[in-house]
Amino acid sequence: MDILKPLFKMIWAGTEKSDNKRIASQTMPDGVVCITDIPYINDLNKYHLLDIHYPENTKERLPLIVDIHGGGWWYGTKEINKHYSMELAKRGFVVANINYRLVDRVTIIDQLADIFDCLKWLDENMDKYPIDRENIFLTGDSAGGQFCCLTAQINADSDLRKRLFLTDNRMKFKAACATSPVIDLVSPNVMMNANLTSLLGRVNHKESPYYFLMQFENVATKDLPPFYIVTSSGDFVRKQSYKLKGILDSLGVENELHDYADKYNGKKLAHVFSVLEPHIPPAKNNIDAIAGFFKKHM
Repeated sequence: MDILKPLFKMIWAGTEKSDNKRIASQTMPDGVVCITDIPYINDLNKYHLLDIHYPENTKERLPLIVDIHGGGWWYGTKEINKHYSMELAKRGFVVANINYRLVDRVTIIDQLADIFDCLKWLDENMDKYPIDRENIFLTGDSAGGQFCCLTAQINADSDLRKRLFLTDNRMKFKAACATSPVIDLVSPNVMMNANLTSLLGRVNHKESPYYFLMQFENVATKDLPPFYIVTSSGDFVRKQSYKLKGILDSLGVENELHDYADKYNGKKLAHVFSVLEPHIPPAKNNIDAIAGFFKKHM
């Protein structure tokens, strides 16, 4: 699948232009403190930075949400989730909006290593911010939705963490939100299967020791926290949200699936619509519901 790398790069370059235009047209929420570009690894790598958002005039410790952006593993930074993260913060949270390195310069295990190094940094530094250590939540969208699912499971399983050589932390997630998650890259789907070589760093990806991570059902256990799952009528990976619900149901893990099937302004709601356009009414309603789900589990 190496021949597809130039195509992926071209597609994501086009997405970047579209995202930059979209972000420039949006008005960011007011009333939110933004501490930007904090290094969680001191190596001057822009992909090892995070932002912290929380409501202005905060006088008490607030629950923490760790937000993992999407971008098909190839593309994106915390900037594409900034507006969304700030909207979550306005609802009474501290939000850590994080970067991680991208393929094809690294593989998925390196991306997970970045996420767990960031969690370790947050664990060691959260007392510097108005964070309630007892109430920590996790969210991610699209490829970030896969990382949300994997991170929730790996963080709850010390043996799996050791197997993957990932750093430890003392954080425990009370609940998680997976928005349009991609949890299966193995079942027949040309678009998803085409990513395997780059994600696993091998032309024969089945020989990778991390191949089992490509289907979340291989690692999911009853130790997962409660999940809020989001999809929509215009979500091109809609079926994967239903598959995640089926996995969680089979394990007895509490979950809610919210499928936004209605149209807005005559159009179907797009893949990760709440992240792309957090200012529109359906997105605001969904963000309210996510915040409510998290607060219910405090």
